Amino acid sequence: MKPTLKFARHILSNAAAGLVLTASAVALTAAVSAQAQTGDALKNLYQQINKEVTAEATHNTEREQRFRAAAGEQQAMLADVQNKLAAQEKLRAEMQSVFDANENELAELSTQLDKRTGNLGELFGVFRQMAGDTQQMLFDSVISVEHPERIALLQSLAETKEVPTITQMQQLWSLMLQEVSLSGTVSRFETTVVKPSGESYKAPVTRIGTFNIVSGDKYLNYVSDSQQLVELARQPSGSIRSTAADLSKSSGDTSVGFALDPSRGALLGLLVQSPSFMERVDQGQQVGYAIIALGIIGLLVVLERMIKLGRISSLMKKQLKDMEHPANDNPLGRMMLAYYENKHLKDLDVLSKKLDEVIFKDLAELRKGLSTIKVLAAIAPLMGLLGTVTGMIGTFQAITLFGAGDPKLMAGGISQALVTTVQGLVVAIPLLLSSNMLSSRAQQLSKVIGEQASGMIAEKAVDIAQSKA
Repeated sequence: MKPTLKFARHILSNAAAGLVLTASAVALTAAVSAQAQTGDALKNLYQQINKEVTAEATHNTEREQRFRAAAGEQQAMLADVQNKLAAQEKLRAEMQSVFDANENELAELSTQLDKRTGNLGELFGVFRQMAGDTQQMLFDSVISVEHPERIALLQSLAETKEVPTITQMQQLWSLMLQEVSLSGTVSRFETTVVKPSGESYKAPVTRIGTFNIVSGDKYLNYVSDSQQLVELARQPSGSIRSTAADLSKSSGDTSVGFALDPSRGALLGLLVQSPSFMERVDQGQQVGYAIIALGIIGLLVVLERMIKLGRISSLMKKQLKDMEHPANDNPLGRMMLAYYENKHLKDLDVLSKKLDEVIFKDLAELRKGLSTIKVLAAIAPLMGLLGTVTGMIGTFQAITLFGAGDPKLMAGGISQALVTTVQGLVVAIPLLLSSNMLSSRAQQLSKVIGEQASGMIAEKAVDIAQSKA
């Protein structure tokens, strides 16, 4: 039944195609008839179409041939790749077997190594520990500035992952002996020094064991992280720096004194933090400045009086050696001149009053300024007390505002209180001693003048008594 239907369908499709072809032929015949009037144009068109169809068929044939050739090449390449893959798979299997064999052999060798190593494993641990401790010690040592090459060597010894050899153990031993040996020596070499501002310069430096290192009169600090020598931003006092300068200038044959810091910079760091003289003065603030000004004024008065009394004393000594020729440049000479001018008076009281007038005037000149010095000596401790009270008031205000938890907040007021007290005493004590000394000298000069005046009056009384007799 099914073949019959297929045959019927085939006959129908052929008949339809025949009808289509018949219709196309009729249409074509009509078109040709229509175009016959125009000549051979259609024939030419037909020939051109045939040429194009033939050319296209030829091109398609060539493409099919190239495709078949390419397909053959692809097949050959595929076969070659498959062969190579098989060879690599075989090689992988061989290498895997070799790898497994090597793993087994390595495990056996490791077992044998552990058995043969024995106590060497403990030696390795001790060596690594000693190398690490020594590395840190030498890294922080100032000697490493002079011998920087040992840092790299010690680092390689500390990072070793194998049992150390005898050569490596000898190297570690040599480095430790070198550190011990150089820690007791003083050496001089040239290296780079960094200023606190960041600028660097080449300079000769002197190393004193493992404790200090100086350049000229400046103390240097060794920064282990960067392995650089840096000038201390704040240097110690001049007396300590002078020892560093003496050491830097000295030769190897001479012995000089040096302010050594055995704590390797800890004491020096605390020392440079202590305030200088001017900073101490500044802590007194306004009251301290007033006390200093008071002391300067008192010192000037004392110097003026000392010079004045010294000059008068020298002139009076010169006058005592030549009593026959009185001079007007000293109190004794002026008293003698007054005596000789009034020697003709017969009344001793009048003569005595004439001499007293001259003597009192000169004694006032001798005692001039002494009362001022006494007043300044009395005011100075009172001003120091004023600064003490002012500083304590500031301290209690800081405690009231911020509490007593931070001592630095109270340090300013306490410093002012103590510094002004010291300043007041430092000014008052010399002024008081100077006042006492100057008063004693003026009293001695007054005593000499009084003795000479009394002698002259006594001599005049004797002359009057003799003339009456």
